Order: sequence, then C-alpha cells, then structure tokens
Amino acid sequence: MPEIIPRRKRICIVTPEYPPDQWGGLARTVERVSVQTRDMGLETHVAQLGVDTASLVLLDENRLSEKRDGITIHRIRVGKQRMNDTARDIWDCPHTHTVRMMYQSLEILHSREKFDIFHSFFLYPTGYVSGLLAHRFRLPSIVTIVGNDIKKYTFSPEKAAVCRIGLENADRVVALSRDLVEMADAIAPVEEKSRIIYNSVRVPDAYRTRDSCEGGSFRIGCAGIFKYAKGLPYLFKALASLGKDRDVTLELRGRLRESERGVFLEMLERTGIGQRVVLLEPLEHNKIPDWLRTLDLFVLPSVSEGCPNILMEAMASGIPSVATRTGAVQELIEDGVSGLTVPWGDSASLATAISEMMDNPDKAWQMGSAARIRMQAFSADREFVAWKDLYKELIEF
Repeated sequence: MPEIIPRRKRICIVTPEYPPDQWGGLARTVERVSVQTRDMGLETHVAQLGVDTASLVLLDENRLSEKRDGITIHRIRVGKQRMNDTARDIWDCPHTHTVRMMYQSLEILHSREKFDIFHSFFLYPTGYVSGLLAHRFRLPSIVTIVGNDIKKYTFSPEKAAVCRIGLENADRVVALSRDLVEMADAIAPVEEKSRIIYNSVRVPDAYRTRDSCEGGSFRIGCAGIFKYAKGLPYLFKALASLGKDRDVTLELRGRLRESERGVFLEMLERTGIGQRVVLLEPLEHNKIPDWLRTLDLFVLPSVSEGCPNILMEAMASGIPSVATRTGAVQELIEDGVSGLTVPWGDSASLATAISEMMDNPDKAWQMGSAARIRMQAFSADREFVAWKDLYKELIEF
C-alpha cells in the first residue's frame, strides 16, 4: 500500500503590496515573511490585492497566478466604484464595490485552495476582508498592523468602525512596534492577543568607512514613498535653519505621492532650499546599500512609522543616522550611542541633531559603527523564530 503523505498546511498571506510591483517597506516585509513561511514548511500563497481604475472588472478574469521561488503569488485586481456625489443615498459608500470585490475574490480563491490560516498585512482593507472571511469559515487569522494603517484610518469616521472589526476578528494582532499595539488597543481590546515582531535586516560585509565620504558637499539621505507620514516638511525646515553657509545636499531616494506634490513644492519655495534637494528614482533593493554608503548622514523625519526597513538598512551599513521617536525607532537606535533620536514634528530638534552630526564627524562615525553592531540583534533568524512560534500558537505543522 503506497504511503499517504499528509498535505502541508496552507497559508494565505494577504497584502496590498508585493514585489516587484511595489518596492516600499511593506512590500519587502511581506516578501521576507512569505519566504520564511515557505522555509517553515508551510505551503505559502500570497494574495496581492490591487485596485484597477476600470469600473468593470469580472471575478472570473481578475486573478493572475504564478509560482516563484516556491511561493504561489496571486495578483488580484478589483474594480473601482464610480459614484455621482449628487445622487448618493445615505447608505452609499464609494468603497463598497471595491471592498466587496476583494472579499469575493478571496472567497473564490479559498474555495479552490482550502487555506488553513490567513495572515493579512495592513489593517484596512486587507485585514478587514481577510478577518471577515476567516471568521466566517472558522479559520485562524492574523493581522499585522504596520503604522500607516492604524495611525491613519483611526481618524477616518468612515473607516474607524471597520478597523475595529478587523482587530476584533483576528486571533492574533501583530505590530511592528509597541506604540502600534497601544493605538490598536485604544480602538479594540487587543492587548492580550497582540505580539510585537520587529523587522529584520542583513548586516552587509561592505560598510561605510571613516574616510569613504570625505570631500565635497555633506550628503544627507532620506528614502521611501514620500507621503504625509514621512515628515519631509520638517526636514526641509530643519535644513533651511542650518544657514546658507552649510554646504549640504539632500538626496531623496524614492517616489513622491501625487497627493503630496503640492505641499512638497510649497515647502521648497517657502524654505528656499530647492537648490539643495535632489529627488532620485527608487533603486532595486540590492542596490540600496551601495547608495547608502555614499551618504554622510541618513535622516528619517517621520511623524508616523512602524519598524522602518530603510533606517535599519542605513544603520546596518554603518551610516550615522538621525530619526524621530515614532514607531520602533527607539528600539532600533540607542540614543546618543548608535544614532540620535528627536521628537517627531519638531524641525528645531531635527536641525540641532543634524548640526551635531555635521560638527562632530568622529562622534558621528562612532555612532555609525555602533549602529552596525546594534543591527546584529535584529537578525533574520530572530524574526524567523518569532513568526514560527506565533503560527504554532494557531495551527499544528
């Protein structure tokens, strides 16, 4: 009689972003976790939910699936509802069609794949629809809150209620920092079922040496998807207050959200630092360390964060760093030892910290070296064990 091989437990990771279509911190975190679940022996599926500008999208033609590196990736597109505001009824919402189609697409995928557990990243809409589906079919689910979900949609009267439902339906709530748990617990009682799992980073062999950036303008770098949460206006004000005699160039590596372009241009004009600022295209992930090593200082001026991958990568490359005290920053940087931290939303404090780094190059170099050592505590092995222990709380494998 042939041996019956038991089916591997099947996980569906639901996310709004996944490489290579997206490249930001969320996309990279999800990719890293999906590789880890694969390496744990789980049959890993990733459902990446995106919104198509077309209003007519059919459920039997909105999914493109592929297998890459042992992970099955489902790119799912849903329609965008178009409404005439003058004809809206009181029960109408411009997102109803889109969110319902996300749910239906996941339900169709589940009916085919028979998942054992759902794990969503980003509370709304992915965490909301995944939690509904898992709760309906009595399956365990995890929602990971990353920062720009819980710290944004909490203040939207239209979305706060569904955020609460998403938190309540999840069996476990994972946060990338302690303050995210505190914010979530203010919406729904999640403290007992919450876990904090920090991102991990690889410490590269190559790193910034004491003399690798000598000569020329003092180069400050900042990277990411530039939106309100990234706090660029405070960095612009800080640089302007340094004075025109400072030979400083600010390199912004990433993309500027269209919704922020007006504020971006207004702040450049208001501060008069346009000649010092360069907006550069995003890089492939494997090229980021090379760019980081060309910098004299990395600055993260965010007013809201989770566990910033790009800050961890800068520190791992030995780059002196200044960051605001939001999200996991205070767990990453030992203030005054492996970098400098300042209050968020405070351009004067940001300017003081930048000046301190510029005026004390030896101290800055020592902090960069200490940052590299600090990042060894945030290894992939540590993250792998944390996620595996969590999954074992919910399923046997």
